[in-house]
Amino acid sequence: MKLDQKDIQILNLLQKNARLSNKEIAAELEIAASTCHERLKRLTRDGFFKSFNANLNLNKLEFNIEVMISIQLNKHEREVINSFIKNVRKINGVIKLYHMAGKTDFMLHVAVCNSNELRSLILDELTKFNYIGHIESSMIYFHDDINQLLIKPQ
Repeated sequence: MKLDQKDIQILNLLQKNARLSNKEIAAELEIAASTCHERLKRLTRDGFFKSFNANLNLNKLEFNIEVMISIQLNKHEREVINSFIKNVRKINGVIKLYHMAGKTDFMLHVAVCNSNELRSLILDELTKFNYIGHIESSMIYFHDDINQLLIKPQ
């Protein structure tokens, strides 16, 4: 599906503030609310939105430590990779999982309440997989979900 200028404006607005109402988007774009609603339905149906979810304030929930964990596997067969992904999805505290090219095979974004939880996650959860060759963790001091990917007209 080819996006037109109004579709792109809708995506850009929602990327900045997903709480905008249909009425607010329509007013910003100077189109009828019914037209905006139909465009939103089409964009949703055609898969332009991966998900609709809340971006939680982890500090308010007392997840005070965020870490990026770099994983190098010692086996790279498809079944090993699929098994790793399946198992990591079950680990409490893993926020995001990235399969990478280069020296690092996987990067995990993890949030925990304290250093003991981080230690347990690494020693009790990750090291039990015999196909992991190397684990390295890096503390996150600050991050910001900028969500400013401006979509340009096609």
